[in-house]
Amino acid sequence: MTNFSGILSTEFSSNNNAETEGITLGKDDFVDLQNNPVVETSSSPPKASTDVFSSVSGEGRNYTGLVKSHSGIVGNFNIGAGQTFSFDFSSFLSLGTEIETSPVENAQANGDIAFYLFDTSDISEQALPNFLTGLLEDSSSINNNSLSFFSLTGSVSTVGDDFLLTQNSSDITVTDTYTKVDFEGNEESALTELTGSFQRYFEKNTNVTLIATRRSQARVTAPEPATGFALLLFSALLAMANKDRLKANFSKRFSTVKIIK
Repeated sequence: MTNFSGILSTEFSSNNNAETEGITLGKDDFVDLQNNPVVETSSSPPKASTDVFSSVSGEGRNYTGLVKSHSGIVGNFNIGAGQTFSFDFSSFLSLGTEIETSPVENAQANGDIAFYLFDTSDISEQALPNFLTGLLEDSSSINNNSLSFFSLTGSVSTVGDDFLLTQNSSDITVTDTYTKVDFEGNEESALTELTGSFQRYFEKNTNVTLIATRRSQARVTAPEPATGFALLLFSALLAMANKDRLKANFSKRFSTVKIIK
């Protein structure tokens, strides 16, 4: 997220968590786990981004591999009376699964990227720091209804339902979108990238809080006797300033997905 028009009242707050777990039950079973989440923020000029690249692969007769990640970014802004609060954003989500033998092997990838804007004018200046810290620990702890929202959610599973869904409020404009999905066979994938902008007018002095989240989970299992290989890949990027750089980095790390414009 870039090009903020409001005044950032404090520095962005953020957290970044990752979890990996691998279980093998045979002497020849093998699980490989990679999980690389990143959060970057800047106060001058205000901008924020979060991304993750994760992969899980397994080989053998009985194994399970799991990677999970979660990041949160919280920004608080003061908007003057008669002013418009605005910013630009971009988002990128890629999910992929590959197996050799179904349903003995299975792989799943889930991801969601979202941001929400809340009116927090009723929070006193003294209580604001603790309030923002609490939002990082639990983004659902705020009781107010959101003024605006954006969400990008996807799931790819070799044994379940597949979907890719984008939702947003009316004050968010999506200006450029590319999507490609393949939900058939032993290799499935979902890819989307988009850019957009937010703009909202405020009649009176208002304090607003922006919450951005990125969540992902990737799992691969072979719970019954089988030989073969199962692979799962996941990547999600939120609000990057330079899409061309992101495409180059992603292509280097994940050569099996091609972005075509």
